[in-house]
Amino acid sequence: MKKLDLNKLDEEPIEVQQAVAFYTSHTINKVRLTTVERYKHYSVLEKAGLLEPLKSVVG
Repeated sequence: MKKLDLNKLDEEPIEVQQAVAFYTSHTINKVRLTTVERYKHYSVLEKAGLLEPLKSVVG
C-alpha cells in the first residue's frame, strides 16, 4: 500500500485530496454518511493505493 505524505497532498489529484479530507473528517468527527457517499470517496483512495480494499480485509 502506498504511503501519503501530507506535506505533499497538494501534488495529488483533486479527487484524492477530496477523498483524504472526507476520510479524515469522517474518522475524526464520526459523521453519519450514506453508503453511496462513503463508497465514492473510499473507492478513490483504494484506486490510489492509499486504502486497502475492503474485500482484502474481510476475505
